[in-house]
Amino acid sequence: MVEISDLNDDLLGHILKRVSQPDDRKRVSEVCKLWFSLEGLTTRSLRLFKLSLLRQMLPRFPNLVTFRTSESISEEADLEFIAQTCPKMEAIVLNAVKLLSRFLPENGLYGLSSGGGLPKLSKVSVRGRWRASIDRWIHRFPNLTYLDLGRCTDVDDNALEAIGLHCTCLRYLNLEDSKVTDYGLRFLAHGRCSKTLNTLVLPACYGITDLGLSHLQNFQFLLELDLDRCDVTDTGVIAATSSNRSLKKLNLGRLTNVSDQSMVYVAGNCPNLEILDLTGCSNVTGAGVRAFSGHRCLESLVIRRCEFCWSDIEHMVLGCQSLKSILLSRPHMHSVPESVGRIVTLVDDWW
Repeated sequence: MVEISDLNDDLLGHILKRVSQPDDRKRVSEVCKLWFSLEGLTTRSLRLFKLSLLRQMLPRFPNLVTFRTSESISEEADLEFIAQTCPKMEAIVLNAVKLLSRFLPENGLYGLSSGGGLPKLSKVSVRGRWRASIDRWIHRFPNLTYLDLGRCTDVDDNALEAIGLHCTCLRYLNLEDSKVTDYGLRFLAHGRCSKTLNTLVLPACYGITDLGLSHLQNFQFLLELDLDRCDVTDTGVIAATSSNRSLKKLNLGRLTNVSDQSMVYVAGNCPNLEILDLTGCSNVTGAGVRAFSGHRCLESLVIRRCEFCWSDIEHMVLGCQSLKSILLSRPHMHSVPESVGRIVTLVDDWW
């Protein structure tokens, strides 16, 4: 009979890799010193709740692929320590949760490039952080594919210029509630990621106008576009979608200056569209909804806080055979007709 002592570390490591539940891995690590060591060596993801434990805990996990913490990291030395201790890191998630935990070092994430840096780093998320300082470090990580800068108060046109200049593989970019303007979008659209970007998230970017959206014509491979709460009109929406026939997900939520004109254009120009959000689009009427009758790919339609007649919805449902879900606000719509009951969901809106 084979004893546990007969198995080498590599084989034991392969066994541990099959244990994915955190509680189970914790129990395994408590068996003996050997299992404690191997559990650390095979751990791929870590979430740190107290930054004061960074130097005590991290050396046990040299093969980390993903590191997460919402704690304030205001010292560049902490980032340098992460990079030097876990050189195989591929994802850094530093999303801020508490107001007092939002700070990053003055040079942003530059400390992660210490020594040999993190050559495999492909995902960075710093949502809600202060002092992101993108232009000071983005050039050190040209292989980024995912970058979330949502609610970073200092992200501006200079940041977009740096991203456009240095990011050659970027597929996802979130700029929610940032200070970017039309000028920055122009840099991005003519930058090195214009041929790779699949998802662009721009909610509450109030510095963007129709002129800025016209630059998006240079993005020919966008699959998802979020314009929620941007101050744009039909002119901008039509310009943004004119060259992006591959779009699968489009969020036009709370664009109160967008009308049926945009709906007719999107319905005809975006044949692969699967998800459309028109929440709060008060100028879109039943005619705009009917424009999607006959669309072959649309699966989900969100029209919360909008007022339509059931006849408009029934007309679209009967003509759009691919449709699987419609989300409506309860106060605006009552007594769901049986003909559309299978796909309509009513929700209570309190905002």
